[in-house]
Amino acid sequence: MELQEELEYFESIKDDLLKHHRNKFALIKGQQLVDTYTTWEEAFNAGIDRFGNVPFLIKPVQEKDESAQYPAFLVGAISVNP
Repeated sequence: MELQEELEYFESIKDDLLKHHRNKFALIKGQQLVDTYTTWEEAFNAGIDRFGNVPFLIKPVQEKDESAQYPAFLVGAISVNP
């Protein structure tokens, strides 16, 4: 899975991030925390400037992962016709 290394690294440093960078956005490439940013956009721009158009992880530093998941048919990506 792409970004698996970054996700595992994030989880390994999450407690420290929560102590010092809660509610910010962590920019991670490989097993390196590049920095934390106030907004997702700041983190994204920093990632593009530093690494170019390649995969890198931007993850909110929060106690719980609040990722949203929407079934494709609810957002109109597919139709459900019998």
